[in-house]
Amino acid sequence: MELARKLLDEGRPREALERLKKLLATAQDEWRIHELIGSAFHDLCDADGIAQASFSAAMTDKYLRSQRAHFSNYLFALHYLPQLDAPTLIHELKIYNSLYREQIELTKTLRITHCALRIAFLSPNFCDSSAARFYEALLTDYDREKFSVTAWSLSSEEDLFTKKIRSNVDGYFDIAEMSFEEAAIKIRDAGTDILIDLGGHTEGGATLQILSYRPARVQMTGIGYFDSTGANFIDYFIGDEFLTAHDEIFTEKILRLENAFAFRPNEKMVQGKREKGNGKSFPFTFGSLNNFMKLSDDYLSAVKEILDVFDAKIIFRDTTPLKSRQVALIERLNSFGIKNFDVRRGSDDFFTDYSEIDLILDAFPYPGGMMTALALYMGVPVLSLCGNLPHTRTGADILRISGVEELIVTNLDAYIKKAVDLASNRAKLAALTGKISIDKLTDTKSFVDDFYSRLEAI
Repeated sequence: MELARKLLDEGRPREALERLKKLLATAQDEWRIHELIGSAFHDLCDADGIAQASFSAAMTDKYLRSQRAHFSNYLFALHYLPQLDAPTLIHELKIYNSLYREQIELTKTLRITHCALRIAFLSPNFCDSSAARFYEALLTDYDREKFSVTAWSLSSEEDLFTKKIRSNVDGYFDIAEMSFEEAAIKIRDAGTDILIDLGGHTEGGATLQILSYRPARVQMTGIGYFDSTGANFIDYFIGDEFLTAHDEIFTEKILRLENAFAFRPNEKMVQGKREKGNGKSFPFTFGSLNNFMKLSDDYLSAVKEILDVFDAKIIFRDTTPLKSRQVALIERLNSFGIKNFDVRRGSDDFFTDYSEIDLILDAFPYPGGMMTALALYMGVPVLSLCGNLPHTRTGADILRISGVEELIVTNLDAYIKKAVDLASNRAKLAALTGKISIDKLTDTKSFVDDFYSRLEAI
């Protein structure tokens, strides 16, 4: 197993995978092998492989805490797969909830009425991230007379964003070294009225394991996660009417905001927009700047058909710098017969890509969230295929908020047709680009006011 780890560290996931498969037959802790297999599939951007490995790890693990974590990883990976439907997701969410069937909730403390409503945000970390671009304002721009806001981090890692949050909230707590129960007790004893989970099933669902102790009177999730948790200890999911239009999968009540998203760019993004050129691309250039895991076979088939109809180029940019993922995508593109592409590894210096791209072809079934908002902020239109499950609607919801519903389609044929039509008519594309309402997309004041007024109502 150590050799497999070494191979992964050296960026050789295929060799590691072969080694791990041979070890499965004789492994005592089979789940540990499946964990590493999942890591190898991550480095090969194989979402189906990650889902299978995470499920196998959950089924073979003998420790409940890590079994829950594996199942959260499995649930997260499912969202990359085109075959996921509502009945399947509902069934898997019920299995996850059953892993808490013997959970004992904390003893409630005497309720004390405070002058300010006590709101706690719980996150895997408070470093700058895609989710942070949507929740930052909630922790910096709230009414300090009505609300007392605290931030609880499961990581000791810090960056400039962490320091900004720490200096703005009424209390910042590093609970990285605490057990889940100890963290829950501390949150309860702080007199928390409403606890807001920003993690969901990301990072192995660690934040959910704290909420399972019921440290707050009201508990909710959203913003940092895009779907139902399936957990009966979560009271609300934070969304809006569009995002949760098909709400049959939710075990939570829906806290329906006017808009579920308000984008606040960081300083690098602001600088990138300032420096962005306005030149047109020749030939016409499509772009896809999402995590390569989101590039499903159905999506790549659509890209192939679009490029076959309209002679154009496409730029792919990953969110990680791993060479193995770049190589894996190039191999997939070649197997699909896609030509005239540029595959780039993840980098902090990716803002120049927007000057080269005329139209983003958003991935499906799992579209971009922050990357969709960022593209619109940078003045680059995004074409999004909207489905029924919440995670398939995030990109479309951001387009709706930005006033460009014309860039939302609901079936594959329309996606291909619209891409070709816009590529063939630059004037039409320019007119749509001019309709993008950045002011509405970045209206964090209305978002904060709406959010906290609904917490008061609860």
